[in-house]
This record gives sequence, C-alpha cells and structure tokens, in this order.
Amino acid sequence: MTSGTFGILYGLRNARAEHMLIAPIMQRFRKSQGLQFNLHLRPALPQLRSFHNQLIVVITDRLIAHQPGFEVVAKDPSLQHMNRRPFPVGWITPEFPTRATIIEEATTRGNLLYHDEIYLNQFKRTTDSLSKYAIPSINDQLTNARIRAGQILRARDTNAWNRREVFQLAFGLFHLFLNLVWGILHAHRGTVNMTGSLSYFFSLMEKTRLGNDHPDYHTLLAALTQILDGLLLNAWRRECGSVSLDAFAKSKPTAQQLHDIATRILNEYATPFTAPEPEPDSDSPDVSVGSDSDEEVTPRADTSELAKQDIAHHNVRLLTRDLLIVTALTRAISDGDFGRIEDFLPQLAMMFRGLGCNKYCTEILYFLHNLKVVWTPEFADIMRDNMIICISGLGRGHCMGVDLNIEHLIGYLKDLLQAKGMTSTREEEDECPTMAYGTTTSEDDHLPVVT
Repeated sequence: MTSGTFGILYGLRNARAEHMLIAPIMQRFRKSQGLQFNLHLRPALPQLRSFHNQLIVVITDRLIAHQPGFEVVAKDPSLQHMNRRPFPVGWITPEFPTRATIIEEATTRGNLLYHDEIYLNQFKRTTDSLSKYAIPSINDQLTNARIRAGQILRARDTNAWNRREVFQLAFGLFHLFLNLVWGILHAHRGTVNMTGSLSYFFSLMEKTRLGNDHPDYHTLLAALTQILDGLLLNAWRRECGSVSLDAFAKSKPTAQQLHDIATRILNEYATPFTAPEPEPDSDSPDVSVGSDSDEEVTPRADTSELAKQDIAHHNVRLLTRDLLIVTALTRAISDGDFGRIEDFLPQLAMMFRGLGCNKYCTEILYFLHNLKVVWTPEFADIMRDNMIICISGLGRGHCMGVDLNIEHLIGYLKDLLQAKGMTSTREEEDECPTMAYGTTTSEDDHLPVVT
C-alpha cells in the first residue's frame, strides 16, 4: 500500500503583503500573556445579541420551511440573520492544487518533509525568502498538532522557515463541525428505553445505522436536523395559541409575533433548568426588601428539583439547545459569515470541553488567543476573512470551510486513480492524509499573492 499527500493553496482575500510580515507577529507572541476569561472569552453585548438572534432565526425558519402560509412574513428583516462579517458577493476563491507526493504526512517528520517538498522543491523557493511572510495554514486538528510538534522540535533552528514559525494555524471548520456532531451524538445517545434520547428518536425513525460510534456524517446530520424540526414544530404547535399550525398560518401573524413566540420557545423548550440561587445567610440582613416593607417575597422555584421530576423533559431541553447551535453553525458556514461563527467560539469551546473533546476545545482556545493577543489586528482580519471559501462564486448559501473543499477533491482524486488502474482498496485509499494551506506565492517577487 502506498500513501501520499495532496495539498491546495488558496489566494487570500483582503490581504496585503505588509500586513503578513512574520516578524511583528513573533514579537507579539514572545510578549503575549495567556487568555483571560473576562477579557477575551466572555461575550460582549453585540456578541450576545448575535448569538440570541441566530437561535431565534433558526426557530422561526423551521416553522416557515415546513408550514405553508408564511412566505410573505419570512422576508421581514427582523427574521433574518444579523450580518457580522458577510462574505462578499461574487467572490470566487482562487485555488491552486499542488502535485501529489508519496510523502506520508501522518507523522511530524513526514509533515516537515512535505513542507520542504512543496515550497522548496515544487515552488523553487529559498528558506530566506520564505522566512519573511506568515503563511495561514488551515487544517484539521491532527495536522495542526503535527505542525506544532515540528515547531517545538525546531525551536532553535536558523530562520523562521526552518523553525516553521511562518505557519500560522487555524482549525478547519468542517472537521470542527464533524467532531461537534459526533460529540453531541455521544452525549445524547442514551438507550432506546430512555425517552428523549437520540437512540429513542433513531428507533422511531428506523435509523438503525446510526448506532455506531462514528456513523456516516451526512446521514447523522440529516437525522439530527429531522429531530430538531420535529421538536421545534411541536413547540410551535403548543405555543402558537391556535388549534393547529394551519389555523395559525391563516391568522396572518406579524413578524414581531413570530419573534416573540420564538423567544418563548427558546426560553421554555431549549434552555436547560438551572440550579437555584443559594439562600442568603439567616444572620445577614436582607438588603433586597426593607424591614418596613409590606411586599411579600415570592419563593423561587427549585428548578433542579423540576429537572429531577421530569428527566426526559430536561434531556430534551438540552438536546434542543445543542441542535439549535449545530443548525446555527451550519447556516453561518454556508452563508460565509465568519463573524457569526466567531460569536459562537467561546460557547463551542465550553461545549467541546463538556463533551470530552478536549483537543478541539484547546484548538479553539489557541485560535482565540492568536486572534485577540498574538496576531496583529490586520493579520487577524486576514485569518477571519479566509477561514471560509466559495469556489463557485455563488456566495451566500454556497460557502464552505477550507478543509471541506479538499475532502471533495480527495474523493475525486481517488476515483481518478481508481479509473487509471490503482489496485488499492477503498479502505487503503482513505488513509491518504490531506493538508490545505491558506496562501499562494508569486514566482516574480516571492511575495504572497494579494487578492
């Protein structure tokens, strides 16, 4: 069996050569401090509003998609996603596939050899010319880990290229999303006898193939979307105030009414029960109500007890919340709006940590640390603008993560090699690793191509 590596370079959007110098970035890195939760991770008010808006839009969109009669109100601006960092209309991401090599990138040493093969052998560059500018490199988590290992091994080497400092890393959105979906499956799988678990819903839907640890991604995502649609339509049926959704549609509700009901659904059906606030010390004075006040203090409901009384309802709330985030993230990637994704990143880091996916939690924190502390503001914007690409030029609704494009091309490459007589099996072909780098070079001036 022969393994190999195939990589793609992309023309950068909104990039200028003077903003990609590696020296200022490394100076900031050497002086940088660690992440602070309140300063770097805690969402600001605009991020909270964006997060809330994305969930509300998903809830209303599911009703509009499955229930006729809302075609007019669906166009209302209040039911659309807020633009945070929209993808430019008509932009076609330039892509430059490199020659496939037989170097196996599955080890740290192989990774270092592959870098030299592409940039020194195929592009005929020198190490000095490669040591001047940063190279955005967007990969899956395992490839990023190998590159970081190579950077550690060569930390005392002669120049920025040999130390591999030029590679500024970011996670591929497709692999991040893939691991998020698998993590949610693991957390909510349960058993067939547990009402509200994914196994329970899979049994109702006769999706027997989703019982594996890592089922087919597209089949799993379609099933999760179907489950979310059912949960949300049931919530709309209960909260709309009409005998049926047909009657509700005929009543011609306004966009504001839909927004208000969606907010109520988010609070009552997709917000987990929270632990009760601790009771104040009996010896301390009650500062909330004066001693002379006749106002009666209403005791707070013990929501933790409510969760214990109806475990299925509590689990469905958790599942609905997670699937709402999955759907909102899918929409943001497809629309090409990385600003909406960035609003999710602290929440996603906590979700991955809770799911036990510590590597992607760390990957997100690495990226946020670079965005907010290490990278210059101009280079940080370059990274934001090139996390999502659009090969077709159709823009909104047709964008994808950088790493998903190479997965498609690897599939085409396998079919081509198979047609030309390659005798390895499909399982052996799947072991071929891939890499996707985020910049291309000019043979004339040895600078990153500015697009």
